[in-house]
Amino acid sequence: MLNKDQLLEPLMSQLVTPAFVLDANGKVLIWNKACERLTNVKADQVLGTNRHWQAFYDHKRDCLADLLVNGNVDKLKALYSYHSDNNHFGVHAQNWCQIPNVPGHFYLAVDAGAIYNEKGKLIAVVETIRDITEQKLAQENLNRLMQDHVTPTFALDADGEVLIWNRACEQLTNCKAENMIGTKNHWQAFYDEKRDCLADLLLKNDTDKIAELYSLQIDDAVNEHRLRVENWCQIPKVPGHFYLAIDAAPIYNEAGDLVAVVESLRNMTEAKLAQEKLERLAQYDGLTGLANRRSFDQRLQGDWNLAERNQTPISLLFIDIDCFKQFNDIYGHQTGDNCLKAVASVISGQCFRPSDLSARYGGEEFTIILPNTDKNGAQVIAERVRKAVFDLHWEHSGNTAADYVTISIGIGTCIPSTGQTVDTLIKMADESVYKAKEQGRNRIY
Repeated sequence: MLNKDQLLEPLMSQLVTPAFVLDANGKVLIWNKACERLTNVKADQVLGTNRHWQAFYDHKRDCLADLLVNGNVDKLKALYSYHSDNNHFGVHAQNWCQIPNVPGHFYLAVDAGAIYNEKGKLIAVVETIRDITEQKLAQENLNRLMQDHVTPTFALDADGEVLIWNRACEQLTNCKAENMIGTKNHWQAFYDEKRDCLADLLLKNDTDKIAELYSLQIDDAVNEHRLRVENWCQIPKVPGHFYLAIDAAPIYNEAGDLVAVVESLRNMTEAKLAQEKLERLAQYDGLTGLANRRSFDQRLQGDWNLAERNQTPISLLFIDIDCFKQFNDIYGHQTGDNCLKAVASVISGQCFRPSDLSARYGGEEFTIILPNTDKNGAQVIAERVRKAVFDLHWEHSGNTAADYVTISIGIGTCIPSTGQTVDTLIKMADESVYKAKEQGRNRIY
């Protein structure tokens, strides 16, 4: 027979957390002082009885410990507004409760754990109760504020479970709050595969992963504890791609313990697309779609520096449409623009390697940067481009080289050495294209 001494009654009685113990028959073995203070029910009123429920409810119903004693944990959902994953040994639940002998309403966090003997037989169940009414009210106030917030927002508790999922977050993700609150499934609203959200990284103090998971991190000059990132995201339940600006900030209690993390999200897709359009306009030629002169200069300098460091060859093709002034005079500038676009498309189509860059240098002049390419390799590519343009068979009666639109190509190639600069390569290619024209056009030099 189990007695109270075996359950360390003196120790239980000194616990600041309200607690009581039931035996295998559901009768009260221990009712500590903290439980007396919480319920205003003395231990001698309940010890040896199964009337412990009267301390918490005005009608007979199971307490959490009873569910373990009777093996009825499946009743959790019906009896408690919130419960976490449970097993054979213990359960956690939360609920509003109107304690009969104490005025007011209390929100109680309840834990119950089973005790077994050496043979695996249940001999007792311990139930502990925490009054978290203030925390719950603060959470509900915060929830009300967030529900009306136009910014999609959710909050995680210290265990990573969703506390709040506001209406704006529902609208953004097409995921209802009822399917998120009390779970750790918030990632499913944003990703097809399980991965951390920004709030998780802050909660786990695992901010080293930010660079791996997000394309842009922004330093917060106002709050060093807040994380700010941006990223493209394909929300599973909403068609399309979204560019989200995401903030995550911690919430601490008076003791300085992290109790929650709030994450807010702003849909910046339209602004991002507009920004990318402006960047594209700054980097690409508006007529032909090729890289513009600014992009060419930046790229060539970078490729030159790499070739100089690795001592590898770099080649540059200068391409000029033959007799293009005459073409515009004969066929008009609109047709001239169409011709430029067609030639540009051919040039771009002959750049097979990701490392190559085709650009409009100015007017009817084009260029191709060929990193890690020697003179022979550059000649092969140049001939391919020259023939492809000729094969357009675009009529040009003013061309002295043929009846069609043709191009002249100059090649510059070198392995950068001391005293040379990127201008050395440009000068080589420029001089070569003039020699190609001098020798009759529609050719490579």
